[in-house]
Amino acid sequence: MKKTVHLFILICIILSPVILQAGNIKNAFKALSIYDYFKARTLLTKELKSKNNYVPATYGLSIITSHSDNHFYNLDTAYAYILKSKKAYSISTKKQKLNWKQYAVDSTAILNLKDSIEYKEYAIVAAHNTMEGYAHYVGTYTTSKKMPQVIELRDLLAFDKTGKENTYQAYKTFMETYPKSLEFDEAQKRYEILLFKKLTSAHTFQSYAGFITQYPQSPYERAAEDSVYRLYTAQQSIGEYHSFVKNYPTNRNVPDAWRKIYAMYTMDAKPETFQRFQHAYPDYPYLQHADSDLILSKIVYYPVKQGDKWGYADSTGKLQIAFKYEWADTAFFDGLAAVAINDKIGFINKRGDMVIPCIYEEADHFYKTLSIVKKGGLYGIISSIGRVMVPFEYQEILEFSEGAAEVEKNNLFGYINLLGDEVILARYLDALDFSQGLASVENTSNKYGYINHQGSIVIPYNYEWADRFNDSLAKVKENGKFGLIDLEGGMVRPFNYDNIGDFSQGLAMLVQGLNVGYCDRKGDMLVPLKYEFTPDLLSGGIFKNGYAKVQSHRKRGFIDFSGKLVIPCRYDDALYFSQGLAPVMENKKWGYINDKGKPIVPCKYELAYPFSDSLAKVKENGLFGFINMEGKLVILPQFNQANEFKNNLALVVMNSKYGLIDKTGKFIVECVWTDVKSMQNGILKVNTNDKMAYYNLKTRQYFWREEGFGK
Repeated sequence: MKKTVHLFILICIILSPVILQAGNIKNAFKALSIYDYFKARTLLTKELKSKNNYVPATYGLSIITSHSDNHFYNLDTAYAYILKSKKAYSISTKKQKLNWKQYAVDSTAILNLKDSIEYKEYAIVAAHNTMEGYAHYVGTYTTSKKMPQVIELRDLLAFDKTGKENTYQAYKTFMETYPKSLEFDEAQKRYEILLFKKLTSAHTFQSYAGFITQYPQSPYERAAEDSVYRLYTAQQSIGEYHSFVKNYPTNRNVPDAWRKIYAMYTMDAKPETFQRFQHAYPDYPYLQHADSDLILSKIVYYPVKQGDKWGYADSTGKLQIAFKYEWADTAFFDGLAAVAINDKIGFINKRGDMVIPCIYEEADHFYKTLSIVKKGGLYGIISSIGRVMVPFEYQEILEFSEGAAEVEKNNLFGYINLLGDEVILARYLDALDFSQGLASVENTSNKYGYINHQGSIVIPYNYEWADRFNDSLAKVKENGKFGLIDLEGGMVRPFNYDNIGDFSQGLAMLVQGLNVGYCDRKGDMLVPLKYEFTPDLLSGGIFKNGYAKVQSHRKRGFIDFSGKLVIPCRYDDALYFSQGLAPVMENKKWGYINDKGKPIVPCKYELAYPFSDSLAKVKENGLFGFINMEGKLVILPQFNQANEFKNNLALVVMNSKYGLIDKTGKFIVECVWTDVKSMQNGILKVNTNDKMAYYNLKTRQYFWREEGFGK
């Protein structure tokens, strides 16, 4: 009996700590269930040294410190405890895990609590949205499932701050610090453009060349190459382009430079020019192309139509470019011709290659490798290889003169140079092209003056209107009167005139009231204001072939350069001298006089026209015929209308249709054409019954006829 009692006491002594510990953990979770956090924390803290209760102890302490309704609330502490609990649980025995189930502690509970703590801390740092908060989360909650979202928010905040600084250095630091961020690509884009802008802010040749050397892999290396090319070839001369290809052989614009050399050198498209080019530039990389163009340059192309499609044929009638265009231009300019597909215009070469796609609403001929084109309702300029030289932002672009072209933007006028730069801002109400280094412009006060190529005012805004300069003189208007000024703004003729005609053969008509006279380019009055003015004389009274028509007492005669009246004013009307004879009218009938005033052909015709090719057109009984220089009627009046003779042929009209006659009056082509247009090289483009053909005036034969022509 004593033995049994002693054994019982010994067992109690041995088991008493275990029983006590079990009681502590049980009491702790009981206290925790009634939110007695102080007691629960005290009991759980004591159990941290117990191997058997370490997991539930750390779990319970994590619960306490993760709840915000007690003084022990601290999510970092809660997270540290739950991580310890998770780690210890993973190496615990099955017996221990079964025992802890009575406290609802298992792997699921631990993971759920871990997730909860992570989410709570995530919600806090996301709400505060500070770099310090995100950095703390990333450094502390290393295994959090919310880590990707936190990193995204952190990177976004860092990117926003970088954006406010907006320097290439800031973006470089961002990329180095956050290489895996979603904003990395955008940061890199901004870095690259800011780096490019910063290092090339001087916009000099040296800055762009230096950028290429330092950053050859930059996406803006191409833009830098373009700028090097543009600045190096600022004058767009053949010499500059050739120097460029020699000094910058790897620049991406070298092919364009070569083509510009080629296009500028051979822009007249003459065979001998192509031959000279090949001799001058044996290193041209496209000599085979040049050989082909040499052959093609000797061939003249004409637009031809079959049905509703256009192509091109040569002067033998051979089809060179197939019928596939909705429209085709009349000729090739700088080796290119405009064609249309789907109501859009592009350009082809003589090989039929589509050099510039059909994307433009309008397009001018190429001139010196440039064409003014319209796209999206606005005008720009492209090169002969299709590169946009002037952006599409103008309402109008006029032709270049002295290296500058007038442009209209927002209903105001300015000027661009050959590089496409708007060198003189669009700020004028009106503007004319440059002539002799000056251009007439109208300011916002509706006054005209003259500017130079730098946009500086050279002749003040003193005029109501100002014309362009011609041979160092310009016509200007002030207080309703016209005068003449020189290039310095000096007065050549005072503001005394109601109008001033254009200079012709060195003299200009001056109109004052009902009188006219003439002055020379020095402003000297060679012919006093003694002749009568009628509006038709402003253009009809110019000097031509040494004489000018004048009027006195409502009769007309002729003066010479000295102002001498060589033909008295005795005629009702007169036209200019040609081949020594001039048509004159008396008593409503026309005849001819010579330069001595002697009648050569009596005034008996209803109309008479100047001589051409030794014959003159006259009208009798409502019909036209031709007389020779002796006044003999060599072709009887029989035509409804007729053109003057050229190269022994004249177009005539009978019954609203055109035909051709020779100087004997013989019909070379009967009057069957409904429309006629003169082409180059003595070629006529003719139509009959909406079908077209080409007629060679030299051979006097058709060389191409559309199917159905003449039927």
